[in-house]
This record gives sequence, structure tokens and C-alpha cells, in this order.
Amino acid sequence: MKFVDEILLAVKAGDGGNGSVSFYHGHLDPKGGPDGGNGGNGGSIYFQGDEQLNSFFSLSNRKMWVAGNGVNGQKQLKTGKNGKDIYIKVPLGTVIKLTDLLPELGDKELVLGEILFPQQKLLIARGGKGGWGNAAFASSINRSPHYAQKGTRGERFQLKLELKILADVGLLGLPSAGKSTLINALTNTKVRTAAFPFTTLHPQLGILTHGDQKITVADLPGIIEGAAHGKGLGLKFLRHIVRCSLIIYILDASQANPEKGLEILEKELQESGITESQSKQKIIIWNKIDLLSAEQEKKLRGETIFKLNKKKSLIQKHFFISALQKTNLDSLIQEICLIAQENKQINSPTPLHKIYDFTVPVDWQIIPLRSRYWKLTGSFIENLSQKYSQPEKLVQELKKNNLSEYLQQNKVKNNDVIVINNQEFFWKYD
Repeated sequence: MKFVDEILLAVKAGDGGNGSVSFYHGHLDPKGGPDGGNGGNGGSIYFQGDEQLNSFFSLSNRKMWVAGNGVNGQKQLKTGKNGKDIYIKVPLGTVIKLTDLLPELGDKELVLGEILFPQQKLLIARGGKGGWGNAAFASSINRSPHYAQKGTRGERFQLKLELKILADVGLLGLPSAGKSTLINALTNTKVRTAAFPFTTLHPQLGILTHGDQKITVADLPGIIEGAAHGKGLGLKFLRHIVRCSLIIYILDASQANPEKGLEILEKELQESGITESQSKQKIIIWNKIDLLSAEQEKKLRGETIFKLNKKKSLIQKHFFISALQKTNLDSLIQEICLIAQENKQINSPTPLHKIYDFTVPVDWQIIPLRSRYWKLTGSFIENLSQKYSQPEKLVQELKKNNLSEYLQQNKVKNNDVIVINNQEFFWKYD
């Protein structure tokens, strides 16, 4: 399956249905009054984490996602059916960014949210609200309103999805250093290996199981000198180390100057602009010691390490292994598990199995009925009106909750009539 870790797509939430204008005309009640129902709400669009996915390949053939529209209201106070929601399944580690041009952002990208946990849901485009039918506008002043409210439009966005794989450990090395062989040895995966560079063309994941611990290991494509400037495969996959708590440098000990590989890796990381890499824990693995003579291995463990320490290398932990022969892997596995456990205790996130909403809905809505005559709705408003039957106390509570600013923004003037349920009163600013 092709590995896709970046994709552009558009989402369009459903529009709300229109309210209905209708009047009841029965045989025994020819003037029964307005009975137009409300429109249904438009469907919303969510992203949902799926731990079975590891790329955006399943989304690559669909660039537009549209949720269902709400159905218009009908007579006899029948509310229209809500539009169907859409859940777009994405791999864990997905970052959702807004690509629409917003003047206030300039060239900056707006991150709308991230998917980090299985079944986590992120509301990304809210469906439009259904319009009120004419029955909702009836009052003691206007018993037969001949108008209804139109449904609002659903939100529409152009999005960019980026994948930063969720891995505890990231393997970095020059081509043919033995990264793929090592991940196969540690996790019993079957990543392709071959006697030529760039065998690994995209990140590969494996699970290291040790006792009760399960640690995700990522094998990243090889980095060559000049990768930060586009040579080889460049650094397009390097963003996947952002979430890794441990970076393992894998060096080919059979080379004439194996420490040169470390200099290249650190230089390319520094020039990559990925600042998170500087603060991560790192260890060095000297691979392919099975190809060294006893004298060469002694020199590596002594003289080479001495040179690195003399250069004040910040990486103090070194492991000498043969991934192919599975030599000295036990001590390496113990160290990886120890570091992973420490980082888990420090940064253990609480699984958030709930809906994340980057928008903040207003719990009230002002609807113009006619000139200087408004209807105020919303669950918060309706709860207050039931609690305070006297208009004076109701207005006092509304002002305590900063409603004045909201009404001013919507051009409500002094002495305009406000209708809440069956209560009507003149609004006055302090």
C-alpha cells in the first residue's frame, strides 16, 4: 500500500433546512393559527482516529467531503430531519490545518486540531442550524406571523492533513546503516532489506514487546549529507520524529570512519529546522560489529568513543551490536524500555475519548422579526426565562451574563422589543 503522509481536501457541512410557513385549517378549527415546523440541522463533519490506519492512502481518491443537508420544516409543527453527519477516519498522529487564506493569519497556518487517540473525534465543520417555522414566532402581539427563518449554511473549509506518526522511538541513520535490519530484530516485523541504499522509502513501524511494555519503533528513510538541502530523499520524512521521545542514531561500525556518520546526522538535524529534535533523548548504536576484528572493535570502543567525548558530545550512551546476528540486543532493549517508561510517566496523556470542538458555540441567538422587534432563543436563555417569570429579574440576569454586548453587535437598539418564549419586554442598555 502506498504511503501518503500529506493530503489536501475540502469539507462542507450540511446546510440547515428552512422553517415552514403554514397555518392550521381544520374542520372544527378553521383558524387554528400557525403550525409551521422548524427545519432540520445540517450534518457536521468529524475526523476520527483509527489505529488500524498508518497513512492517508484511503483518502487520496476523494478530495471533497459533503455532509447531508437538513430537511425543511413542514406543516403540523413537523420538524425537518437532520442531515447525516460524516466521520472521516484518519491515522493517529494526524494534524489538521486550515489552508483557507485568512488576512489576520498572514502566511501562518492555523492548526485546527490533532488526532492522538483511538476513536478520538474532532468536530471540524459544523452543520448549519435549521430555521424556525412561523409557529415559533407567534406571540401576543403577532398571533399570525407570515414569515419563517431560513436555515444557516454549513461551514466549509479547505484543509491540509499532515501525519506525524505516533512512535516512542525513531531510528535515524545513513543509508545501509542497518536500520531496517534492527527494527526487524527488535519487533519481529518484516521490513524489506537489501544490499543497496534507500531500500526504505517511507517510515516503517514495528512494536517492541518486552514484558508488559509495548513500544512503537519507527524506521525512517536514510539521511545523506546535504539532505537538508534536498539531496537523496531530503528530509520530507523527518517530521515523523517530532512525537518520538527517543532518537537512536545507527552507525555502521564497519566503515573506515564510522563517527563521520554521527557528524552528518547531527548536522542535517540541526539544519532541518525541527527544533524539537534538540531536546529529545538520544543514544548511539554501533551496528555491524560482527564484521570487525577483535582489534578493530577494541579501537572502536576506546579510541573512537574517546574522540567523541573529547568533542563534548552530549550523547553518552553507546551500544555495540550486530542487528543481523542479534548480538548484544538485550542490553539495548532494556535501555529503550527504561527510557520509554520514564517518558511515559512524565508525559502520560489522559486518553480523551470525547468530541473536540475548535469552535465555541454561542448559546443564544437573536432573530429579527420585523423592525425593532426581535426574538431571543437558546437553551441558556430559555432556562433563565423559566427560572425568572418577571421580566425585570430576567433582564437583570441577562445583563449579568454580558448579553448587552452581543445585542449591540447585532444592532439591537434601546427600547427595541425582545421576545423570549411568551415574555415580551423593552430592552434598555445601562
